[in-house]
Amino acid sequence: MEELFVPEGITNIKPIREIIYDHIRQAILDGLIKPGQRLVERDIASRFNASRTPVREALRKLETEGFIEYLPRKGVIVRGFNLQEIEEIYSIRKSLECLAIRSAIHNITPAQINELRGIVEQLEQLENGSNAQTAYYGLHEFDDVLINAAHMPLLKSFLSTLKESLQRYRKINLSSLPRRQTAAREHKEILQAVIDRDMERAEMLICQHIDNSRNELMKKVNQN
Repeated sequence: MEELFVPEGITNIKPIREIIYDHIRQAILDGLIKPGQRLVERDIASRFNASRTPVREALRKLETEGFIEYLPRKGVIVRGFNLQEIEEIYSIRKSLECLAIRSAIHNITPAQINELRGIVEQLEQLENGSNAQTAYYGLHEFDDVLINAAHMPLLKSFLSTLKESLQRYRKINLSSLPRRQTAAREHKEILQAVIDRDMERAEMLICQHIDNSRNELMKKVNQN
């Protein structure tokens, strides 16, 4: 389990159970640990030079958050993808982001528009094959600028929580170069609608982008 390697000295920063939790969680989100893969307490404890107690505590937290599950005669495995959950998450995302764009259109500043322009220019490099991680952070940054422009603190908080659930799914989607290229074009169109202060078109484009993302993800999950 090389993806769980801990740099020397990091255990001085916070409790070992939190370090184990953080590393396993991030490895799952990044796709380094796959759905259905077993997590063996003994192996994890050895990797982190820890006893099994903090490993169990970390695994319990991951189970509570839905990342792993305990199966009879199999032990701990990474939880697979749930189509109903995907549908629900993307429906909520669409409702919240459409609300955000309606408010952002009225409140966005020239400085924020310039910031979006810079992000879109970076996203356009995806046409040349930038990796999924670069795409993920670029799209995440674009979303953050629009959400900040909306001036709706509660909405921002809700979306921040939702993005925790979305992270795993978005990274799977962006592992595909065609999807990265499409997402870059979609965000360029969204930006133009924002510049034009065309609320109806901006909302339509946001909805289309989210629907396309969900449909692409569903296709990938069904293929697996």
